[in-house]
Amino acid sequence: MEAAQHETGDPFEAMLRRSDELQEALLHILDRDTFDPSPRGEAAVGMCSVALEHGLSLRALLAMGLPTSAVGLMRLQFEALVRAMWLQYAANELAIDKIAAPLTPESELAAKSLPSATDMIDQIGKRVGTNVPAAAHQMLVRFKDVSWHAMNSYVHGGIHPLRRQAEGFPVHLALQILRNSNGLLTMTGMTLAVLTGDAAVAKSMGKIQPAFADCLPELLK
Repeated sequence: MEAAQHETGDPFEAMLRRSDELQEALLHILDRDTFDPSPRGEAAVGMCSVALEHGLSLRALLAMGLPTSAVGLMRLQFEALVRAMWLQYAANELAIDKIAAPLTPESELAAKSLPSATDMIDQIGKRVGTNVPAAAHQMLVRFKDVSWHAMNSYVHGGIHPLRRQAEGFPVHLALQILRNSNGLLTMTGMTLAVLTGDAAVAKSMGKIQPAFADCLPELLK
């Protein structure tokens, strides 16, 4: 990755800067807003915060020349967003109680029975037409279809990270990772905007995608 940074220089650094600007723009829109104070809302906001942290950490790792670990974090970022949206739109009250409980050996065991990311996406899909925007569900499905196997390979020590260690990490791939992570970041921002309950905040958040189209993946353009 260090070699890749040296070869391209400006494009990679520019994308990192734009990515940081994207997160700053999202947080500026959300500044001083309050969120749904219910247990469901608090759990969803908390998981959005986890997703934002993973995205920030991914960029830091890429900047340090550690792309293999960065891709592993994108899987965590994606799953945190999926869980946030599931908590917001599809989780039943029992599931909310499990995930919002104080951390004990018993609550940790109970939380293991929560659905997988794939099942959560399916449950979100079943709510389309009621309280779930169809576009939000479609973006989750498309992101998973495109990225899931590669992300799994990085997390579980598969062929992808092995080949990248042997052959190097090309700049175009690092740029795509940033774009994909930024796509998740944008979806997280919209989830938080909805959780404010303020239509004006959601409208402002909707303007982020065209303003930062240069650093987002095709599925969000």
